[in-house]
Amino acid sequence: MNTPVMFIDDEKSIRDALGQTLELEDYDVELFASAKPALMQLTNQFPGVIISDINMPGIDGLTFLKQALALDAELSVIMLTGHGDISMAVEAMRLGAYDFLEKPFSTEHLLDVVKRAAEKRDLVLENRELRRELEVQSGPGPRILGNDPAIKQLRRILSHQAKTHSPLFIHGPSGCGKALVARFVHDHGLQPHQPFVTIDCSIAGAETQLDELMAGGATPFATLYLKHIDRTPQQLQPTLQDLITPLCRGEHTARVIVSADVDGHHQSASGFLHTLYFKLGFITLDLPPLNQRQADIPLLFHNFLRTDCSRFGIEPPQIDSQLEQWLGEQRWTDNVRELRQFAERYALMGAKALEPQHQDPSHPLRASTLAERVADFECKVLHDALNRHHGRLKEVQQELGLARKTLYDKMKKYHIDKNEFKA
Repeated sequence: MNTPVMFIDDEKSIRDALGQTLELEDYDVELFASAKPALMQLTNQFPGVIISDINMPGIDGLTFLKQALALDAELSVIMLTGHGDISMAVEAMRLGAYDFLEKPFSTEHLLDVVKRAAEKRDLVLENRELRRELEVQSGPGPRILGNDPAIKQLRRILSHQAKTHSPLFIHGPSGCGKALVARFVHDHGLQPHQPFVTIDCSIAGAETQLDELMAGGATPFATLYLKHIDRTPQQLQPTLQDLITPLCRGEHTARVIVSADVDGHHQSASGFLHTLYFKLGFITLDLPPLNQRQADIPLLFHNFLRTDCSRFGIEPPQIDSQLEQWLGEQRWTDNVRELRQFAERYALMGAKALEPQHQDPSHPLRASTLAERVADFECKVLHDALNRHHGRLKEVQQELGLARKTLYDKMKKYHIDKNEFKA
């Protein structure tokens, strides 16, 4: 995303000239003839730079500066002063302006100051995001571990959504951690000490559980987690929809979270899922399979191993580079769940856990097939290219020599979102 710039000056010729200069440098410029409309639009989430003249009719530059910094004291505001207005420039700096430019100034000087102001604002917002994530991650309950872009994006969304009642739709393959995410949201939500109720919609007793929940009229829970909602029997779907519709529409303080292996807007989803997804306003959280976040496997394994050894009261067994390489070569068809189960066996048996007779026969650990390795490599190449070009698809196309449709198809195949790579 191009850095936005608010430019406020009552002289049209200056607005147009400097606006054009900044646009040629790929800034997203919005021009204002006075301070009032700029203030009405400004929020503490503004991600760019503000440039304002000091001498303006109506709300002057210094008054604008005070009101802007009252919204957010860390906004990057550059003030423009006339020749000889040094005292006003000093006052602007005292009030909290990032810098000032004395007219006339060179284009190079303007661009240098704007670039530094934008970098400072980026750092401010990044630090706020990290503090918010740390606050959420350091609270009670489970943590969402990983450095993969998709997991970082998930943590960013959760840091914003945890303190709301918005309904959530968690989508991802079996074993990727959907229940953990649901529990994380509850534990860091508005009512963490109230009941967290889980109903497996795929089992026979689900209808009885739902009837009991609806019998009293009130909601005896803070969070209702409906797992395997894509496997809900047809006869149960109307009952389920009647229960969760008022919850999703804010008629109660409880929150509903649903999870499924099938995405709600995907063409293979049932009509029931489409209804829930589109009519009830679910916010979607997509969890990637473990083999699409290879770099996170050692981190997750070490964490599971430490937890299991602490639970068993034993010293953690030795881990070497060969084991980490071996971990990266496995298919992990049951995703994080399978890795966790293997970590438990390794905690108890050490290297013997690698022997075939000690492996789970339903999920044999073995190296990937050639086709799977090729797919993993292709996915990694796409990730690396998108990282280098900050999600700009045209540049990725040129580097990899791909047609636009081919690139889109491959990104869809590997569940890659270009927005995760934007700087």
